[in-house]
Amino acid sequence: MLNQFISHFIWTLRKKPVYSGVTLIGFTIGITASLLIYLWVFDEWSFETMHANHQRIYRVVTLRKQSQEIIRTPATVIPLAQVLTKDFPQIEKATFIKLESLMPLELDGRTTEILPAYTDKSFFDIFTGLRFIEGNAETALNQPDAIVLNEDVAKKLFGDEPALGKRLVSKNFGTKGYVVGGVIRIPNQTHFDFGMITLMENNSMLQSTFKSNWRLGESTSVYLKLRKGAVLDKTVKEQLSGLIVKYANRSDRLTFQPISDIHLNSNYDYQYDKNQGDKKYIWIFSGMALLILLMAVFNFSALSTARSSERATEIGMWKTLGASRLKIGQILVVETLFQTMIAMILAILLVSILLPWFNDLAGKEIVWHLTPAFICSLLGIALVTGVLSALYPVVYLNSFNPVLIFKGGHPSGSRAGFISVIVVIQFIAATFMIAASGIVLKQLSYINNKDLGLKKENILVIPTGLWYSIDEFKTELQKNPDILSTSACTSLPLEGSWFETVGWNGMNSRDSVKMRNVWVDQDFAKTYDIQIITGDFLKNSYADYWSNAEKAQQAKKSGEPSVYSIPVVINEKSRELMGEDNPVGKRLNNRYVIIGVVKDFHVKSLHHQIEPILILNNPEAIISLSIKISDHNQAQTIRFIQDTWAKFRGNRGFSFTWFEDQLAAKYQYETRLGKIILYFAILALLIALMGVLGLATYATERRTKEIGIRKINGSTVLEIMIWLNLDFLKWVVIGFVFACPAAVYFAQNWLGNFAYKTTGSWWIFGLAGFITLLFALATVSWQSYRAATRNPVETLRYE
Repeated sequence: MLNQFISHFIWTLRKKPVYSGVTLIGFTIGITASLLIYLWVFDEWSFETMHANHQRIYRVVTLRKQSQEIIRTPATVIPLAQVLTKDFPQIEKATFIKLESLMPLELDGRTTEILPAYTDKSFFDIFTGLRFIEGNAETALNQPDAIVLNEDVAKKLFGDEPALGKRLVSKNFGTKGYVVGGVIRIPNQTHFDFGMITLMENNSMLQSTFKSNWRLGESTSVYLKLRKGAVLDKTVKEQLSGLIVKYANRSDRLTFQPISDIHLNSNYDYQYDKNQGDKKYIWIFSGMALLILLMAVFNFSALSTARSSERATEIGMWKTLGASRLKIGQILVVETLFQTMIAMILAILLVSILLPWFNDLAGKEIVWHLTPAFICSLLGIALVTGVLSALYPVVYLNSFNPVLIFKGGHPSGSRAGFISVIVVIQFIAATFMIAASGIVLKQLSYINNKDLGLKKENILVIPTGLWYSIDEFKTELQKNPDILSTSACTSLPLEGSWFETVGWNGMNSRDSVKMRNVWVDQDFAKTYDIQIITGDFLKNSYADYWSNAEKAQQAKKSGEPSVYSIPVVINEKSRELMGEDNPVGKRLNNRYVIIGVVKDFHVKSLHHQIEPILILNNPEAIISLSIKISDHNQAQTIRFIQDTWAKFRGNRGFSFTWFEDQLAAKYQYETRLGKIILYFAILALLIALMGVLGLATYATERRTKEIGIRKINGSTVLEIMIWLNLDFLKWVVIGFVFACPAAVYFAQNWLGNFAYKTTGSWWIFGLAGFITLLFALATVSWQSYRAATRNPVETLRYE
């Protein structure tokens, strides 16, 4: 039986190359595209599932009321981790992780700045998916001053040499030695991102400030793991939610997020997670995969139905010899499954070849293994695809009357209607996907070209810990004429680390508003070309800050009233909330005085509305320096900055990023997905065109006699081409009409993720329809031209 199918397949491939090529290539492309999308979707769903018993692990989320709004944040307080296990027997373990600013680690005279995290001994008991490649979870943090390094940091420090047991020194607010107790590999499928992690007690300043403090919790997250069989029912959740009220006498409430939900269900304030995803794209991409696979199925069904007349005699013979409908159906299904399995094998080979390219495109680290479970999935896909592809042709071919066929009749049935529906569906899908990719690309273009209220070009950003000598460093840099301006800032891109509740004119606390703090120096507006609308920008230097702060501290110690007023600048949004045309001179919270107003500028991505902000000096919060340079001699200028850095920071590693790149990184997820949608839209169009090519080929072959008669009667090549093309092109137009509403729905929903979005442009839908129509016309015209230019004498010779 198998030999018969192979022989029949080879014969069809030789005698009917267009049909065989279209069906096999269509199946292969459809399955390949679907597998790639399936791998992407599976990767998105599998975040944090590498931890043992991940279903029992939760992250604490704080609900904090600020100015009539509820702020949802994973930031909470460290003591919470200690009371969770003490007060609730349902909780097996609890831990915390606190991120801090960059810390220098020195080895053999070389310094590397890394991102440190602090935790307790339960951390690796809960997060078992952070795999140790040196050392082990049980002993890694047992030794005093032990640290665990991220694999990337270990390679940067030690190269290919083992890191375990090596000693490092940090000269950050004093000198402290560390010993490497382990090296871990942080997988891409996690929200954690740190260069090293150690116990909180290894940092005495943090230990004394935060470990027992129920008020401070910036950049700290708390996690819990339930005991086996325990559940977070309504009663337990209510008790847990009230812990902050109980221990800190604050109105904050708590809720609990399953760790596997963090990647796709986190849109919180003060969140430091990496690799944030969006569940919407899961459904979009799953739909795309299904659509592309169905297009390949439809191609096969339509072509099999179109060439049914060629198999009519064969089917009639089987029926005459006594074959039942079930037997005939089985034979046709097995034939289809045989082709599907060949396409599946080819698709597996293609996925293996294309996976590195796809990983680069999607920003993933997908590795696939042909495990028994995965092989079963592939066989299931092939089985379902084959059966669906054969379903209509089996029903249609089984309806043939063998007596009518042997008398020279033609098969009956709704073949033309079915084929027309297939063509329409395929072009609906292709046009929709092209329009969707056009919408995504237009929004990305809007993002790149929108006026942000500041200039982003030619500004490089370096992390710095020069709190006390930042002014001297800036002065030294500005000796270079190609350095136009410098400004010390909080974090970047210019995102303040926290909100502050602000009131004025004796305002009731319930009516106060939240404003985001942005800590900068006096050159911030100049460096970023921010427009000053009213008043002045900050003028006091960091030397003034320290002087005023010292005076205020002395006044506090002596019990005298402090006359310390912090000058601040606000933006237009803050002025609007205050309802003041000219708020200069107004006091906020009885300690700030407004000295100026600047034009609104974006401190966050365009997913978010512009927020009211307070711009103020605070050198203790400065962690980066923005340097605006000329667009000439940039390589030499960067070398000068590096040499100047070495004078102030010694052998500590110098690194920088372009501010423009940091802004672009905020839309990296959308940019990557936009490219994926575009590539798969092209594949969908290709599958649709292949189907049209196959159907056009059979349509012209069936009309060979009619074409010859028309030519003898005087029809021109152009008239015959128009006659042949119209049958297909009208279905393309109908497909476009139905695709537009779906594309509009997609645009409204996807653009809803952005607070600032491009306007709806009908030309995108028109362009998508035009592209589809153009390629369909070219495909059909090529086949119709071949048919129209054949010699009618050859066509009618045997008639």
